[in-house]
Amino acid sequence: MDISELPEEFDFVDTLTLERNKAGEVDLKMPQPRYNKSDQTPLHQYGWGPFCKFYADTSDYKDIPGVYIFTANHDVVYIGETVDLHRRIQADYSNISPRNCFKGGQATNCRINNAILEVVRNGGQVGLWFTETESHGQKEAELIDDHDPSWNEQPPTTFPTEQTITVGSNPKGQRDTTKSTSIQPTQDTSTSNLEYARNGKYGPLYDYLEEAEEQTLHFAFEEIEEILEAPLPNSAYEHEVWWNPAGHTHAMGWADLGWSADPNLDSQTVVFSIVK
Repeated sequence: MDISELPEEFDFVDTLTLERNKAGEVDLKMPQPRYNKSDQTPLHQYGWGPFCKFYADTSDYKDIPGVYIFTANHDVVYIGETVDLHRRIQADYSNISPRNCFKGGQATNCRINNAILEVVRNGGQVGLWFTETESHGQKEAELIDDHDPSWNEQPPTTFPTEQTITVGSNPKGQRDTTKSTSIQPTQDTSTSNLEYARNGKYGPLYDYLEEAEEQTLHFAFEEIEEILEAPLPNSAYEHEVWWNPAGHTHAMGWADLGWSADPNLDSQTVVFSIVK
């Protein structure tokens, strides 16, 4: 199911931004050793990891019930319901706790987090969508029944890639790292990024960049917000990777127009430059 087929009442919340190391690579998380009963409790089937820590601005959705959707490369892959979207994302999915890697922990949190990691590591993007409703349980069931998202019915698999690493467990309970290769066509999202984003929050910024005659533009973050007539998410102020088009729909929008962004978080400024 493509994102364009979503019911109209679903609002785009944010593109997930994964924490990266100094080399710019996704920072892999293995929290299992920090569980104080790790020597007494076996890992569940999704507990091996690796996992990621990601950011999404859900501050406007505290204590709001409804149905949320994860999209991977514009495809709907997971549908869930919650009584508090902010808590569901921040406390459950975005940072896997050591306890949840072991039997009795929240296995769904682990498998969804790992699936998000694999999509982004393979050059994809994951988006979060939401609609507020008190009948969230019923609506979730109806949507799952109608669209059968792949991550709801079975363990998520990595998106098409030339090479993927699968981590699992062997019959003796030991960690088994198996490298498998599969050559499959990957989805070309480059031509659709701006199309999807044009009518969204960042549309006014794209219009401004498209009409600019200068090769370099200097903005304070506050000036960007004036153009948008809306605040930037917290992640724009806290993480340079938010401004990077690698897997982020909003940044892919200005990249499609030929611009790159070089933020300075200390001064809360950004320089947009035409890529030559």
